Formats: sequence, structure tokens, C-alpha cells
Amino acid sequence: MAQVTIADLLRAIAAVPGWRGRGSNGVRLVYDRSCLTLSTIDRPDEVLARATTSGHATAAWELTMYATSLAGVRVWLSSLDGEQLVDVSPFWADIPTLMVFTTTGGQMAFPVIDCPTARSSGKAATVVHATGGSTAVSKTEGTLE
Repeated sequence: MAQVTIADLLRAIAAVPGWRGRGSNGVRLVYDRSCLTLSTIDRPDEVLARATTSGHATAAWELTMYATSLAGVRVWLSSLDGEQLVDVSPFWADIPTLMVFTTTGGQMAFPVIDCPTARSSGKAATVVHATGGSTAVSKTEGTLE
């Protein structure tokens, strides 16, 4: 889990280019115990933004989430106090299934494309959406089924 201020996370999300500038729908998040780094999956070494962490530190992790999920995070966090801390962490049972953003103002969770730092498993997990639908996420393929 990475803890960053809402203002820093909003600044980092704002640095992610639109679809035409990215060329893919995946945004890579890497937490190294001191900062949270964002890049695109087609250019993983090109850092778009970096947010320094504060507070509690956990094991390092890396994941790829859908860039379209970031718009929802931006809208939600914009209504909260920018100095508040937000927890950014992957959540998995056997495999990573969700990217979770948590603060005292609530919680948001989004499907994950891939999480190379997770425990390995060949099984797919089912993500239940707020709309009532569900999607199977394959760990081995990193694609939706």
C-alpha cells in the first residue's frame, strides 16, 4: 500500500496523457516504498509522474490498470481535502483483481490488467461491477475474458 496526499495523486493522474498521447489503455503504477510512479504500458521506462509517499509503507508492488479508471478517481478525489492521505494498493485473493483507492471520504476499486508482483496463479478471478455485471480477469493472459 502506498500512502500519498490527494493533491500529489491528483497531480500525478493529471500528467497521464489522453488516449492519442498514450497509444494504449494501460497505465503502469510502480510503488517502490518511497514513491508511486506512473507510466504507460507501451513506454514503461518513460515516467509520466511521480508522487512521494507519506505515512505507512508496505512491500513494493507493480501493476497495470485501465487508464479510463483514472477519470473516476480524479472526480472523486477532487471533492476531498488535498492534504488528506489516500491509500493506493492492489487487492487480490489468489490473483490481483482490483486496484483500490481508500481515504476517509470512501473507497473506489477498479479492475487490474496485470500485476507481476502478485502471487502466481493460473486461475481467473471474477470482478463484480457496481452495475451488476461481472468480468473474468485472466492472470496468465492479462486480458478480460
